[in-house]
Amino acid sequence: MHTYKSYTIGFVLSLALTLAAYFAVVNHAPATLFVIIGLALAQLLVQLIFFLHVGQGEDGGWNFLVLFSTFSVIFILVVGSLWIMYHLNYRMTPNQMNDYMMHQENMMKK
Repeated sequence: MHTYKSYTIGFVLSLALTLAAYFAVVNHAPATLFVIIGLALAQLLVQLIFFLHVGQGEDGGWNFLVLFSTFSVIFILVVGSLWIMYHLNYRMTPNQMNDYMMHQENMMKK
């Protein structure tokens, strides 16, 4: 059963994580990027558990499986796209790169 207590705990945790991320950026914490990523993942877990109730109830396992599958597909699409873009740029010869830049320059002048 979802109670006001669980929603309040979720709200307080979300607020604390948001403020921690804010102060990490404002105070230029060491390894700020890793701190923000860690806090974002913690925020994701808090949202999933306290507000979306993933993993709770009769079909909690199925909800988690669908969520995991969704994140897996998104991860594969993002990493695959980045990998393709990197290798397309890597395989471009200097002459092709110069031709491309000249074409872009001519398009900007029009």
